[in-house]
Amino acid sequence: MNKQIIEHLFEFWEQIGKHGNFLTKENGFSFTKPTNGSWPNKVFDLTMEKLDIHALCEKIISEKLPNSIAVPENEAIKDLLLSKGLRATSKIKAMALDTSEFNFDPIDASEFIGVSSRLEAELFAQVATESFGYPVSPSTIRALINKPSFALFLGKHENAFPSCGMVYLDKNGVSGIHMIGTNAGYRGLGLGKKMTQFLIDQAIRNQSRKVYLVASQAGERIYTKMGFTTHGVLESYSLPLNL
Repeated sequence: MNKQIIEHLFEFWEQIGKHGNFLTKENGFSFTKPTNGSWPNKVFDLTMEKLDIHALCEKIISEKLPNSIAVPENEAIKDLLLSKGLRATSKIKAMALDTSEFNFDPIDASEFIGVSSRLEAELFAQVATESFGYPVSPSTIRALINKPSFALFLGKHENAFPSCGMVYLDKNGVSGIHMIGTNAGYRGLGLGKKMTQFLIDQAIRNQSRKVYLVASQAGERIYTKMGFTTHGVLESYSLPLNL
């Protein structure tokens, strides 16, 4: 299932790039490159048979490509990237949930609002940027409003909206939950868990039998307790340009 989860993620990035007008497909790979290096800034969907790794590295050095290549676990790809001086920089876990086994107390939908305006998109981008520690452009979020496969939400707490999350319904009818974040000052209140449960509810409304996500090692422990199972990893590689 690792292959399906990662293909879902690549499709997710591809559709964001299409809507935001920053997707490029080249011979052997695709990449998204928004302005100012904001999310999602990735090279992905490598095809070994077509890939010119030397040309790819040259374009990274000249800053024509993002310096982050996302690949599934694959020894041949790993050996090729390492042979050209790229280094592994991170691993995230590919996880899935069977919605028929999802059994939590109902979530109060009044604690969430759908992102449907320019102001709400800017707030989503602000929460995501603070939560994840990398820039998320409001223009990227605005481009996803009212798109059929995307549903974006903000979570309420008292008089603030300190949490965010989104659902992406892929071409196979599987929902992925993404960009689940909470502002630092509101952590420890269970807002991230509530958002996750709410997004799973939205996936069930999409009639998705499976829900996908990718998580850090710390996140993996949390999502495992919620019923997700791990099916592999997605690795990222970068060139050490500042040596």
